Amino acid sequence: MKFNDLDLKNWKECDINTDSLWLINERDKSGKHKNIYHGNFIPQIPNQLIRRYTKENEVVLEPFMGSGTTLFECEKLSRKYIGFDINPVMFEYVNNAMSDETYKHNFYINHCNSLDNEQVDENIQNANEKLQTKGVQFVLMHQPYMDIVKFTEDENDMSKIDNINEFVKKFKIICENSLKHLDKNRYFAVVIGDVYKNGGKSYDL
Repeated sequence: MKFNDLDLKNWKECDINTDSLWLINERDKSGKHKNIYHGNFIPQIPNQLIRRYTKENEVVLEPFMGSGTTLFECEKLSRKYIGFDINPVMFEYVNNAMSDETYKHNFYINHCNSLDNEQVDENIQNANEKLQTKGVQFVLMHQPYMDIVKFTEDENDMSKIDNINEFVKKFKIICENSLKHLDKNRYFAVVIGDVYKNGGKSYDL
């Protein structure tokens, strides 16, 4: 099945990266993108993934919203967006950035602990009511890298975990809470940052 709006017959002329190694020379700083938050990722990554795995007006769910990188790309690409974050400061920041009236009915964000199944279910229900949707077509997860950068003092914050087994256990719960809302046979992506070398950063997808 085709889960995008790409002209696959002319894929060579498309700017979707088909290589297994993506080389991105410079971070996209256009529009609402601002590098103001530890751990936010290069906008070109969600841009590529969203265009590859969704069509216009489909829904992208992000359990770790951060500073809104994926949301800003969804707005640009005419996708609907549901985003949660445990950091109330970021929720306020992103909400202020999304003050444009033209897109306000196409996204839902909230302060939410993605480890809490009931919170996730309730917010998904509220999001579906606002967006007039019935499901999610793509899930994108760019989670904290254990305790490398601590984002909040909340005991449920994944960035406070310094034990790999405990981190994996809780990340699995978040996957279960999120992916049950993903439509059958659709895709999800996990973005994992690696290390800085020679002024650049690498990611695993």
